[in-house]
Order: sequence, then structure tokens, then C-alpha cells
Amino acid sequence: MSEVLRGRVWKFGDNIDTDIIAPGDTISFGLGDADEERIVKENAFRDVRPEFYKRVERGDILVAGRNFGLGSHREPANKALRSLGFTAVVAESIARLFFRNSIAIGAHALRVPGITAMVEEGDKLEIDLDKWRIRNLTRGTEKQIEPYSELVQEILEGGGIVAVLKKRFESESRD
Repeated sequence: MSEVLRGRVWKFGDNIDTDIIAPGDTISFGLGDADEERIVKENAFRDVRPEFYKRVERGDILVAGRNFGLGSHREPANKALRSLGFTAVVAESIARLFFRNSIAIGAHALRVPGITAMVEEGDKLEIDLDKWRIRNLTRGTEKQIEPYSELVQEILEGGGIVAVLKKRFESESRD
């Protein structure tokens, strides 16, 4: 998977649910148009960090504690993180459905026990997806991380599940 991600850390605690990431009153549950994307982005994390969207920059990395993304099955929460500019979510643990939704849209979500002790907000992280290593460039610490499964790597490299399936169906229809 030969990819290296580098970015500034935004650190959150435990049990950040999808209602905090993308408040329910900002989601149409189906439209997914540019207006909805803008509204969800502008309201992301509003209950814990008002106007957070104004501070995040493309390439930043979200680090969180345990059980990140718990709650309702909301793909808009995953898409909100992407529209904010995050290249990856790295958490002590990630709710199963949140992880699946991340991979489905082609976004990195990594479970890294011990990550919150390793970083502080504002630190610079490097995630080497070839060597499966995460390095805190600010503090000079690093640790190995568990690789994605082959299937997850295939989906991420293909740009998400829709892109992978589209390519597969096109290939099959030519045969």
C-alpha cells in the first residue's frame, strides 16, 4: 500500500459519537448534495468545538481515544471528516460501523492502542502504510501498527467500495 500520510494532530477523547461528528439536524439522510455537505462540514463537532471547520486544514489527522464513531450508522459523519480535510482517523478503538463506512468511502481509519499517550494536539504525525509504522515527528516516538487486511487495502487503493465494484462490473461486462 505504499503511502505515507503526514499531518497535524487534532486530539479528541473517548466516545466521540456520530452525533458529535455530524449532528443529526444537519443531515437529510439521502440528498448528499453540495449544500448538505457544506452544512454538515460547518457543524461538525459544534457541540464540543464550535466553528472547528475553520481551523482544520487539508492533510490534518484526527486522533481519538476509545470507541470513536459509536452511535447511529451515519456515513455523513465519515464524509464530514473527509470534507474537513482529514487524511486519517487514528484512534485507540473505532466503532465497527464507523470503520466500515470509512473504508467504504476510501478513508483511512486506523486502530492504534496507545495512540493518545503518544501524541498531543498540534503534534506532527507520519503514518507509513508501507512499513505499518506511525511516528510522532514532534516528539521523536514511533510504534508499529497493525496492517489492514488485504481486502481493506484493495478497497482503499481502489478509491472506495463504489469505485472498486464499478471497476469490477465493467471488467466482467467486457468478458
